Parts: sequence; C-alpha cells; structure tokens
Amino acid sequence: MAEIGQFLQYLQEQFKELEVLLTKILKEERALHDDILIERGFIVNYYSLNYNTVNINVLSEILEYLEKFLKRKARLQDDLEKHYEKLNNIGRDYEAIVKKKLNTDLLAKYLKEALYYCELMIIRIKQLKAMLQDGMKLHKKSLPKETEIFFASFENIGTKIFRFVKFLEQIIQKIINFETEAYYPEPKTYGRAMAYLEYKKTLANKKLSSSKDPTPVFDASKFVIAKINTMSKDKIKIFFRQIGVVGVANIIFFETRLKPMNYNNPISQSNGLREYKFPKGIKVEILEAA
Repeated sequence: MAEIGQFLQYLQEQFKELEVLLTKILKEERALHDDILIERGFIVNYYSLNYNTVNINVLSEILEYLEKFLKRKARLQDDLEKHYEKLNNIGRDYEAIVKKKLNTDLLAKYLKEALYYCELMIIRIKQLKAMLQDGMKLHKKSLPKETEIFFASFENIGTKIFRFVKFLEQIIQKIINFETEAYYPEPKTYGRAMAYLEYKKTLANKKLSSSKDPTPVFDASKFVIAKINTMSKDKIKIFFRQIGVVGVANIIFFETRLKPMNYNNPISQSNGLREYKFPKGIKVEILEAA
C-alpha cells in the first residue's frame, strides 16, 4: 500500500506550484457548510480574491503556469486510473477496520473537476488582465455592480481548484495514518478452515468469506502449513474439531499485510494453533487451497 501513498504524494506535487501561485491572489476564508466533503469528514474552505495583491505580472505568471500545467491533464488522469484498483483495495480495508468510508472514489471526480476549473481559470485570468490593462482599479468598494458576477465566478473557480488540493492533502494524511496503524511492512501468512461454500466464495472473490464477523483464522508458519498438508481429510476434521470447528471441508492459506484485529493478542488454541481475527470480506492473496 506504500505505493499508493507515494502516488498520491506525486499527484499532490503536480498541484503544489499551482497552489502556491493561486495563494498570491486568493485568500482562505470561512469553511463551507454545504459541500459533500464536509459531510464526509473533510475540511474545505471558501477562497476570496485578495484585491491588494492582484496585478498584471502575477496574473501573467499564473496564466503561463496553467497553460503548461494543463498539457499534463491526460497523463494525470491516466496515472490515477492505473492506481484505481489499489486505491479501492485500501478503501475497502479502511472501511472494514475504521468503519468509515475513505472516499477514494471521489479522487477521479474531483481531479477531473479541478482540471476543468483550471481551464476556466485561464479564461477568467485573461479577462481580468484585459480589465486591468483597460485601466480598471481593483478597489472592492468602488467596483461597479456589473463586475460582481465576474468576481464571484473567479472566486468560485479558485475554490473548486482548492477543494481538490485540500481533499488530496487530507486523504493522503488519512492513508499515511492508516498504513502506519493497520499494515505490517511485509505480508504475513494465515490459514482458514472453512466449509465448502465459504471456500468457493473466497477463491472466486479473493476475499475472506465467512458467516462470522470478525472471522477467525490461524497463524500459518511454514511448519504449520507443512504439518496440515500431510494430513488426510479425516485428520484435518479431527484436528480442527479439537477447537470446536465443525463442518471443515477445505483449508485456504493466504497472505496479507493487514494486521489482524487482535494482532498483539493472539488466542492460543488447544491444538497448538494461534487464532487471529480479521474483518469479514477483506481482500487476500491466496497462496494454497485444498
């Protein structure tokens, strides 16, 4: 999952210089109250034009950067699409553990919108430059009424761009915090004894299928795997019946970097296994199935 964090930080870097440039003419104001991100636990602010810092030179600098920046538009969207499956995987893990949505599904939507608003910002900057070149003075109280819609539009466009920048910043921090708490640096191996239907579902979906949530699994060292692989079907049933597991038809060995819910407190079983628990439905990498 570290790859996802690195990719999102790369994406953030692509917007960093634009963010710096835009803050030369836009200032952060109050928090929005009707934005979907606020409802989902993100902080999003409204941005207004800082009339005192707007001049032709600054606008020209931003315009030049925006035109270069948008040449990377297709590449940025393609890069995000290539990482979409892994983003969904970490989103599922996050929801299973934290019991809240990570909202990675909004990344593509808000990136697309941010790039669209960058195109609109080019139009508005050209218009504003023309106004200044025609001798208009930027003193908010003395501006004519007919310009109010123009400046409201300018500020709205800037706010939409910053919405993505700030959303990305916050989702990166959520992922970094989650990875630190929820993942081991390297995958660990586990096994699960399961009934036939659970076994088929797990193989088909590569997700831990179970009627129980959380789902019990056992620590599967190389020694444990070798020991179970030498057992007959009958011996496997007897082996797991010792710990109250009945109806065992198949064993699956899998690996995951996700830490079990009781990772620091495994349950020792009478047959020598150590039991861990995972949320039902987590994505797993199947190693062996029998």
